[in-house]
Formats: sequence, C-alpha cells, structure tokens
Amino acid sequence: MKKIVLFVAVLACLSAAAAPAGEKVIALRASCNAAANSTLGQFLTFFVNEVNGRAGGRVQATANYGAELGTQPEQVEMARGGSLEMVVAAPGTGPGTWVPQLMMFEFPYLFKDNAHYRRMLKAVEGEVSRLVQPYGFIAMGGVSQGSRHMLTVRPVGKLEDLAGLKMRGPNAVYISMFRALGAAGTTMDWNEIYTALQTKVIDGMEASPSMINSMRFQDNAKNLAITNHIIACAYMFFNQKWFDSLPADLQALIRASVEAAVEHQQRIDDADQDLSLEAMRKQGVVVREMPDIDKWVAACQPMLDEYRAKGAQWSGFIDLLLSVK
Repeated sequence: MKKIVLFVAVLACLSAAAAPAGEKVIALRASCNAAANSTLGQFLTFFVNEVNGRAGGRVQATANYGAELGTQPEQVEMARGGSLEMVVAAPGTGPGTWVPQLMMFEFPYLFKDNAHYRRMLKAVEGEVSRLVQPYGFIAMGGVSQGSRHMLTVRPVGKLEDLAGLKMRGPNAVYISMFRALGAAGTTMDWNEIYTALQTKVIDGMEASPSMINSMRFQDNAKNLAITNHIIACAYMFFNQKWFDSLPADLQALIRASVEAAVEHQQRIDDADQDLSLEAMRKQGVVVREMPDIDKWVAACQPMLDEYRAKGAQWSGFIDLLLSVK
C-alpha cells in the first residue's frame, strides 16, 4: 500500500515540477477507506494519475487509502473542513450523516442488476449534489462496488441459519435488514472488520467478493452465502469551496478525469468480482447458493414501507431511485 501511495506522490511531484513559472500549484488531496489494491482504491489511483497527467503541473493530486487518515466518517469530515479536497465514500456512511436518505442507495433487493444500478447512479448524480451542497460538497463519479453476499464463521445454507448471528453492517439500513432476516446487526468501521472476525466479536459481515478478497476477510471466516442482497456504491465528494475556486478549465479537467476513472472502475470491478470469488474458493471458502432466496426477499419487503414512513424526504428520494429503469 505504501509503495502505491509513494508512486502516486512521485508522479504528482514530477507533474508539479512542470508547472508554468510563477503559477501556484493547486493541491488535490484525496482519500478513500478502501485498500489501495481494491477496485475502489484503483479507481482513486487512476483518477489521481489522470488529473496529474492532464494538468501539466498545475495540479498536484495525491491519494491515501484504508485507515491511513482515520475512519470513513473522519475522512469525510476532513473533506468537509478542507483538510482534504476530495473523499471517495459510500453516500449513506459518508454525507449520509447529514442527509440520511442517502442510505437508500444500499437497500435490500431494490435494483434488478448491476447495469440497472449504474444507470441509476448516473441519473441521480445531480440530485445527490443538490442534497449534499448545504454541507459543503459536490458529488461526482458514482460507481458500483458490486452485489453483496454474506461471509460468516459458521455455515449459512438457508435463511433460518442466519438467526442470532451477529453481523457487521455499515449503516442503519443494514441493521434493519439483519433484523428482518433474524440476525443481530452491529455497525463498525470497514477497517475494524478483520480483527472483529478474528476475535469473534462478530459472526460475519457482508460485501462483494472483490471487497472481501481485497481485505482478506476470508482468513477468519470460511463460509460465503450467495444472497445478492444489496448493491453498494461510492461517489467522489469534492469540497465545494475548493472546486468552485478553480478556473473553469481546471473544473472541466477534473470532471473529465472523474468520467475516465468511472469507466476504468467499471471495467476492472466486473472482472475482479469473478476472480475474487474463485480466489476465495481456492483458499477454502465454501460458497453456497441460497435455495430459499425468495424467503430472503420476502422478509425484507416490509422494510420499504417502513423507510417511506420516515417522511417526505425519504419517500421522495425512494421514488427518484425507483424512477430510473
């Protein structure tokens, strides 16, 4: 990880060395809580390199990964306060602190497939930006992190096997889902999961194969239930004051670099999901399809009415997400 960060920093310095004489180099400090080798980490690395390559030394972009700068909420606060210019974060566990309906991006059995989910992310980007603007952010570059499954210490072969298991989830929607499925949910930072599984503080967690494999969570849990319960995402959240201060050509350069990074992430994430699942099998993970998946879907269906009942902001945002076909 440190080698990748150093490599990005060296590229940035070389780019900065070519800055026009007398022109101040603009810093773009960015971070994400995913590992550098994850597809989300590679998404950030690609973006940073793209900016440095296009900017001709006018911008010095650097990146941090994992818990180098703290938890995801701490990184989001840094971007809000100006210690970072951009953070890659899941909407629900990032700016969702202030705009809780953004947790609806990660809701069980709401979207048909990954292609549908990606169309939705692009279609609603403007509304996400509008919602986070009062808290100092601009949202760009929504990317899917793939369909999620449940990794557990003891085998789960049907819904009833989940009963009583203590499962990690990133926000309140996940906790509601686990309750509906008969499990006990608990929240903790992404970078605390490995030790929590190792010490049996939790019985399991959930994520896409790529995300699980990037952190080697399978070292401590050898059962993967294929549930496809949620597709998760991340956006780039830029400090709005910083972005608005840029000249128009650099704003356009940033947006073009974001678009290029999104295309790159989509290509590598699709491939890495299959590769990661196969790697986990080879490492002794037992992968089980759920023969009663209809029961999982039915158990979660009442949640939608529960979340609509939270108020007009929630129901309106739900309608917006569901309007994208």
